[in-house]
Amino acid sequence: MSYDVVVVGAGFAGASIAYFLGRLGVKTLIADLKPWDFVGSKPCGDAVGKHHFDELSMPYPKGDELEGIVKGISIYSPSEQHEVFVSGEGFEIHRIKYTQRLLSDAISRGVEFLGGTHFREPIIKDDHVVGVKIWSGGAKEIFSKVVIDASGNARAVVRFLPKSWPVNEELVLGDANIAYREIRVLENHIDNPEVLRIYINNDVAPGGYWWYFPYSKMERTVNIGLGIRGDLRGLHPKELLYKHVFSRPEFKGSKVVESGGALVPTRRPIPSLVWNGIAVIGDAAYVVNPVHGGGKGSSMISAKCVSEAIKNALEVGSTSAKDLWEANTCYMIKYGGKQGSLDIFRYFLQKLSNDDLEFSISKKLVNGNELNEISLRGKFEVGLVDKILKLSSLLSRPSLLLKLRTVVKYMDLIKEHYLKYPSTPEGLNKWLHDLNKILKNYHDSLM
Repeated sequence: MSYDVVVVGAGFAGASIAYFLGRLGVKTLIADLKPWDFVGSKPCGDAVGKHHFDELSMPYPKGDELEGIVKGISIYSPSEQHEVFVSGEGFEIHRIKYTQRLLSDAISRGVEFLGGTHFREPIIKDDHVVGVKIWSGGAKEIFSKVVIDASGNARAVVRFLPKSWPVNEELVLGDANIAYREIRVLENHIDNPEVLRIYINNDVAPGGYWWYFPYSKMERTVNIGLGIRGDLRGLHPKELLYKHVFSRPEFKGSKVVESGGALVPTRRPIPSLVWNGIAVIGDAAYVVNPVHGGGKGSSMISAKCVSEAIKNALEVGSTSAKDLWEANTCYMIKYGGKQGSLDIFRYFLQKLSNDDLEFSISKKLVNGNELNEISLRGKFEVGLVDKILKLSSLLSRPSLLLKLRTVVKYMDLIKEHYLKYPSTPEGLNKWLHDLNKILKNYHDSLM
């Protein structure tokens, strides 16, 4: 059996690239361990910004694919006495039904789906991935010009590849969150169900936050979860969620509809999304937003960039790293640079004490519009920097002032560095060396 592309993993990222490849007319097979009824069932917050669908010409969720309309996010201080409201449109989606819609569109255009399939290993020949070995009613070898790893944190394909390949950079647990969430039906009505709520408190969710995301189209139903930094030993997000959140009176008598946990990469993307005959997208490529942990929108972006690069590479008759490289220049400009910058901001936020967090939110050092701009651009604007530094100075927070100066400096350095991402594979090692040097200097400065 032979295809232009084999996609391993039919979750949100895999379904997205199947959707794009189907519309580009690329002969594609997408395979997943789960059967059709359960593809896309990974636990998450289910929220996606509307702007991602608009920018990528992706279909909006509709009917039973849509579980809620989002009009903004409220971020609460540790005391929960103060909040910052960030306005923005989005959707709460039924991840399985929307994933199936994308796959159905792809199948209608010639993409083949193979469920209940165990991936065994990639086939490598002359430093080039040329196919996969799977188990589907028996051992099979499937050959292709490109294999796409869309298997999420399992990284089912790339973990078998040589360590020297830049698609195979390992995830350090300090650069991830471990999250657990439940979907519950409450006894009481939910006020403002179109507003998502994020609660920052290092005693409750160290290195992360807990969230309360109502499904506005499903009365009294809410997605509630908690994430903590992945390297914190002896702590479990489910235990913390039950101890600090579900013990609150508003959850008395609530009924659990669904539960589950997952590891969430919260860092900059891997150095390269492509190499010889291989591409990586979604969580497997660490494309999650480092600050708020959302990964569906960036998964769609990575899928779009990789699909277009594959189409062009197939036209020239080569799927080497060089001929697939435009996937990187596309993604790093569209999202990777912002990710790198927000990775700097994430590390800073995780270093703040509850007192610093309370102070920052209560004094509104950054308002909702400004925070939205930082999230969208991965950058502090000059006027905002001047305002924050002035307020911090006047309000006698010298340690916070020093940290803020450092953060702003290195967010700009990282963003600028990603804008200089190499146009060919030959420049990657030097670029990566310089990136690691910037990161080391930043981490040393905040020790």
